Amino acid sequence: MASSAQEHYVTVDGHRIRYLEAGSGPPILMFHGLGLDASADEWVHAMEPLSQDYRVIAVDRFGWGKSDRPTSGYSFPAWTAMLIGFMKELGIPKAILMGHTLGGWISALVAHEHPELVEKLVLVNVAGLNVNAPVSPEGYQLPDKDGVGAMLERTYGTSERVTEAMVNDHFDRITGPGVRDAYLAVLQYVNNPDVRKEWWLADRLPQVTTPTLVIWGANDTILTPEYGRQAAELLPNGNLVLIDEGSHIPQVRQTEAFVSAVREFLG
Repeated sequence: MASSAQEHYVTVDGHRIRYLEAGSGPPILMFHGLGLDASADEWVHAMEPLSQDYRVIAVDRFGWGKSDRPTSGYSFPAWTAMLIGFMKELGIPKAILMGHTLGGWISALVAHEHPELVEKLVLVNVAGLNVNAPVSPEGYQLPDKDGVGAMLERTYGTSERVTEAMVNDHFDRITGPGVRDAYLAVLQYVNNPDVRKEWWLADRLPQVTTPTLVIWGANDTILTPEYGRQAAELLPNGNLVLIDEGSHIPQVRQTEAFVSAVREFLG
């Protein structure tokens, strides 16, 4: 965790939500992706440099990280309502929204439905244009401790950045009661073809006029850069930046290049 980031909790729509906060200035709200290990922590590498000029806040959605993990109630309306409710609880009338994969999909929906809340938008390897979700609920089992370590190594790109403490912390998060049922509920929802059709970003991005930066790992094999090009072309005020060796999580894999692109975009 970045040394300046402080952990806090707030209740939104009945869910206890954990978030990390650092810095002061215009607010940037950061929202993680779909993966079981996804959480606010994936942003801490970018938070430190950005916190020099911005109030950066990374959030665990309910169902992930250290936030509440109910076994039902997952939906795009619930997720967008949580984002909006979080802003209200913290007294933030307008913010820069930054989202990775599923977090980007949710952020884009808020920008579409409530543009008055969004100063600028940063979509990182955004989901919502791919037909199938990258993780299937069929036969899904939670990983053991070795599996958690391997999962974190895939996120960080090297075992050298994964400590025993990180593995233990993430393993403790997924061994709590109801975690598997909660994650299966999420996977079943986001894999539903009717849900994906209803909330399809290709139908909405042309109406999102908010200035938007689309950032993509140039070598992402999970959501390939073609989706990034599509998103940037659909957005009236969209711009695409490809990050070499950024893979599926450029804010972690290539933090310096990621932060540089964000700073240039924010001005």
